[in-house]
Amino acid sequence: MAISIKREKNERGVTVGSLKVGDTFMYDNRIGVIVDRNGHCFPMDFATCATFHKHPWTSEALLPQEIVLPIEVEMTCKVVG
Repeated sequence: MAISIKREKNERGVTVGSLKVGDTFMYDNRIGVIVDRNGHCFPMDFATCATFHKHPWTSEALLPQEIVLPIEVEMTCKVVG
């Protein structure tokens, strides 16, 4: 599945810690979402469904004070074949 990103409006950045469960954001041209697992909230990478890291090749976690761009995500599915 291809993911295309279309930026419509330049929003101001916020800290990861200020986002609530279900909020989506962009960091380093990647999309993330705040999720809750067993009462623990954390940022998840939308493409990999794994904990969001600063860089895909490191294990350095995205800290609550990191600045991200809040976005709205609209997903469209199409059955092929």
